[in-house]
Parts: sequence; structure tokens; C-alpha cells
Amino acid sequence: MKIAEIDHIHVYVEDIEQAEQWYKEILGFSRDSSLYFWFEQGGPLVIRNNGAALSLFLRKSQHPGHTMAFGVGAPSFIELIPILKDNKIPFTVSDHDVSMSVYFSDLSNNKIEVTSYDYMHAKQILESFA
Repeated sequence: MKIAEIDHIHVYVEDIEQAEQWYKEILGFSRDSSLYFWFEQGGPLVIRNNGAALSLFLRKSQHPGHTMAFGVGAPSFIELIPILKDNKIPFTVSDHDVSMSVYFSDLSNNKIEVTSYDYMHAKQILESFA
């Protein structure tokens, strides 16, 4: 499987509005209006600076840390799912309406997301493994 890019990083914060402002002022990030509906539905606030994206989540019980999210083409899921199953790595699949993601952890319990915005193709592939 070839990773196309790091898609985004989860950042857990005490105050989303303050964090959004800080990242804007300090690093030049701005709100991704095309994904704002996720925030309105209780999900993360996605901010971007060029190809870099952060998903700001309100910290509840998470310890400081991040989720690594790798962007792939939909066919990469054909390779990934059997590898996870063969290695007995638990995973979950999430339909985000505009992307499909597979979540799992590494040996140190670091969170990993593999995501594809080739939505319909990825959805078909992942449903075939269900």
C-alpha cells in the first residue's frame, strides 16, 4: 500500500474557538468551510493551511496526543483490510458522508486513521468486507 499523504491530525483542545484563533494567528490556518457541517453535527472543526489540516476536537477525557490520518486512494483499502485481519488488529470503519475511514491502533496504542475521499468507490470496497 502506498500512502498518498498525511490527511490530517486530531488535536484535542480545551476551547475550540481559542484554538482556532491561535492557529490562525500563529500558523496561518483558516476554517475549512466545506467541512464545517461536521463541526455543526458535533464533530471536529477542520482548519487548513495549504495541504496541512488539523481537526480540532473539544478535549473530554483524551490525554494530549494525536491521531495520524493518512490519505489513500480507495483501492488501498483492498490491501489494508486483509492485513489488519491477518494480524488480528481490531479496526472500525466510519462513513463521514464525504469520505470513508478505517481506524485502528499501533502496538503502543497510537491512533491511526486511513481515509479516502474517493467516497463511493471506498464505500463499495469497505462494504464488500463487511
